[in-house]
Amino acid sequence: MKELRKNMRLVGALLIILFIGVGGWFGYTAQTQGSRWMVSSYNSRLNSAKSSVTMGNVSDRDGYLLAWTNTDGTRQYSGDMSIRLAVSQTVGDTMGMSGTGVQTFHAGTLLGMSGSVIDRTWQWLSGDEARGDNIQLTIDANLSSAIRQAFPTGYNGAVVVTNYKTGEILAMVSMPEYDPDDLGGDVADSAFMNRCLQGQYTPGSTFKIVTLASALENISDIENRTFSCQGSRSFGEGVVTCLSGTAVHGNIGLRQAFVQSCNVTFAGIGYDLGSRALQRTAESFGFNDDFTFSDIMLYASQFRRDIGSVYELAWTAVGQGRLLVTPMHMAVIAGAVANQGVAMEPKLIRQISGATGMVRSRMTSAPYRRLMSSSTASIIADYMDAAVASGTGSRARISGYTVCGKTGSAEVSNDKTVQPHSWFVGYIDSETCPYAIAVVIENGGAGSQLASQLAGRVLKDAIDLI
Repeated sequence: MKELRKNMRLVGALLIILFIGVGGWFGYTAQTQGSRWMVSSYNSRLNSAKSSVTMGNVSDRDGYLLAWTNTDGTRQYSGDMSIRLAVSQTVGDTMGMSGTGVQTFHAGTLLGMSGSVIDRTWQWLSGDEARGDNIQLTIDANLSSAIRQAFPTGYNGAVVVTNYKTGEILAMVSMPEYDPDDLGGDVADSAFMNRCLQGQYTPGSTFKIVTLASALENISDIENRTFSCQGSRSFGEGVVTCLSGTAVHGNIGLRQAFVQSCNVTFAGIGYDLGSRALQRTAESFGFNDDFTFSDIMLYASQFRRDIGSVYELAWTAVGQGRLLVTPMHMAVIAGAVANQGVAMEPKLIRQISGATGMVRSRMTSAPYRRLMSSSTASIIADYMDAAVASGTGSRARISGYTVCGKTGSAEVSNDKTVQPHSWFVGYIDSETCPYAIAVVIENGGAGSQLASQLAGRVLKDAIDLI
């Protein structure tokens, strides 16, 4: 009998632990995945609310209205066409064409499904129509419009600007855009995709930030080594080249190799590191992570765990091969360099207020994770400073400010018949203007040209407008 009671107590304790574990898992999942559940096509409660509740307003960081509901029940968007188009994928639409847009991803909030009891009671007692909550975003409408107008004509791509101290998303403009006022028009399917969050691109030489961090933390005395670049070097069954073998950097140190974006040097560093060490660093930077940010739906960046040859490893260290990354993730990485190695969680919602005007929640900054040690971040920051001051990113310079960055030219064809994607990632080293940026221009050519030039202009606009 005593043995039976002992076993019963043990089973009871295990059941209690199980229930606590399941409850904790459910609470965590609801917190991190709630918006994803809410926008599911299987959510009948959401579909019902759409027909009985007036959707709340969406505004920018200064209160400028980006979306609201007219008295006749129709959804209205900014009358400034440039602003309306620039924020189209960010704000989204009521038909869910832009799946990551606020009006889809945060539809539950805008329809009052997560509203307070006070708001719902007040509406019931007063006889007012049921209204959802209002969302104020962190983005700046004027900066978004300026980015759209500055984006090179005829190209697609994305621009992300964040505050690397707070994590606020100040702008994310995806080209081509679409008009939520004219969903029945001739719109390319790709216009509904927010390339800032969903665009998975080969990073090109911007990935050398990750390779550099791995080298600094895994190879002793790497900063004092001298490397030899003759324009090309064989790795296994293939050859890695610098600018198709036309650039010969000669004997070069690590800092200058980064500043001049020497492929041969960084391919050799990747070979010395090995795939396991490079993978560990990449994953510490967020590659292969299933991002569960509360405000945005960010697609995963990919570092393949099955690198099968020395040749592939060499090109991976340079930023080519089967690597994929989103512009938002690269802006987070650049911001972490500026923020002493700590990456902040991207925040899009600045404030939520109820139908009565009462503020229900305000943005709270939170770290995503530490990507690198502060000493490693300091060295990379110095290299990125030099890359803009006297290297491949010189077109991003702004008079009176220190801009740090890294360019990238991501090859998208084996025979080089298609222009590479043009990349620039970086930040302003400033306490008053702590802005990080990622720019990708599809088939825009070398990152030292279009992407760098656009980044400099956008960062200057951010200084002036925010």
